[in-house]
Amino acid sequence: MSNIPENQIGEWLKKLERESWQLELLVSAFTIFLLIMGDQAFEDFLRDLRYQYNLSEGVLTFGFIFLGLLKVSLQALTYCLIAHLMLRGFWIGAIGLRSVQSSIDFSVLKYNDFFTDRLKKKVISLDQLVFKLDEICSVIFAFAFLVISMLLSFGMYFLTFGVMAILLTTVAEITPESVDNLIGITAATIFISLLITGFIYMVDYFTLGFFKKIKWLRKVYYPVYRFYSFITFAVLSRSIYYYMISKFTKKRIRVLYGFAAGLFVMTLLFRFDQHQYFPEEDNQFLMSSNFYDDQRAEENYVEIASIKSQFVTEPFFQLFIRYDPQDNSIVQDHCPDFEPIKDDGLNWRMEIVMDDENFIITAKDYSGEDFDQAISCLGSIYEVAINDSVYQELNYYFYEHSSHEQRGLLTTISTDDFKHGENILRLRKVRKIEEGDSTRNGYERLARIPFWYKK
Repeated sequence: MSNIPENQIGEWLKKLERESWQLELLVSAFTIFLLIMGDQAFEDFLRDLRYQYNLSEGVLTFGFIFLGLLKVSLQALTYCLIAHLMLRGFWIGAIGLRSVQSSIDFSVLKYNDFFTDRLKKKVISLDQLVFKLDEICSVIFAFAFLVISMLLSFGMYFLTFGVMAILLTTVAEITPESVDNLIGITAATIFISLLITGFIYMVDYFTLGFFKKIKWLRKVYYPVYRFYSFITFAVLSRSIYYYMISKFTKKRIRVLYGFAAGLFVMTLLFRFDQHQYFPEEDNQFLMSSNFYDDQRAEENYVEIASIKSQFVTEPFFQLFIRYDPQDNSIVQDHCPDFEPIKDDGLNWRMEIVMDDENFIITAKDYSGEDFDQAISCLGSIYEVAINDSVYQELNYYFYEHSSHEQRGLLTTISTDDFKHGENILRLRKVRKIEEGDSTRNGYERLARIPFWYKK
């Protein structure tokens, strides 16, 4: 490949700078459209993550922190691009106006001398306005991607905590109990180190390189800088970051950072709400549409349990209880002698069997499993009560609900003992209660579902 003269590269870059606004408008408009259209898909993914996968609360917490920051970064990107698009439209309008009227003729306005002098000093020319708007638009366009990079860096930082927690937990499970203290000390050391070094890196970032200016600290801080540059993918935004802090005064950049950080914190700490007498927490007077099949939105999952409708007229009505994989350990403790049908996690779809001294690969066969005992164990962790009646021996069936084919238990209850008017269905689940050195089985409330029966 022949070398391109530097003067040609310079001319090409200058031409690209002059015409970059066209690309900015195209990318902004297209990106805004994709972000708005993709917002609902992102919400669906967050909802699916909770109900489709059996993830521990710790993993879910770090995962939701990362995904929450990703969602906020996408929203920030949308707002920045909308502002950029509007300012670019203003800029194009100023260019169009300049082609018609390039200067202000104050003599035509016939203002008095006081206002004429003031306006001549305060009103900038269209040339200056066009230049300033072009500069602001280009900076906003670059800053939009810098914002998303910063928020994703925070997300990757918290995700690193989650990954380290999972790795240390896995090591603790496969190693003897004698090394648990060592693993605990290692975990504490790692997490404290991440907190301290992460804070130092954050301070250096937002102070525009405070620790990079200290000569004697360079050998100590450089490994920290390299490590966090790697896990936060800072290399993707490093060029934009250093070009911006070298072009603009530090005061302006700090004001901009402070405004963005303050806005972000305000959205986390405050919410506009005028419903003064409406509670936020679950209580006995709060009805949820999620409990009723005929009221729950099609895209929503069954959170805990569901009945057909809040109005019952039939001689029987059905109750669906969602199977929460996090209850596997409770079922195992409640039925310690029963071997689960499948492993918790990855399972082989195929199996190798021997037939007439030949090996045959076939689909996994579960026909020999004790399904009666399985459903008995699963159903035994729930207590169903309607009004003052506790139903001890309900017949459960494995059932895939029409709402996202969620798996769970289905039972049918006779309405003979229901009273005319309001009835209350209460669902509880077994849980362990610690009392000193011993534990006993108790119940925790899962759902309170009011419904009305017409005899």
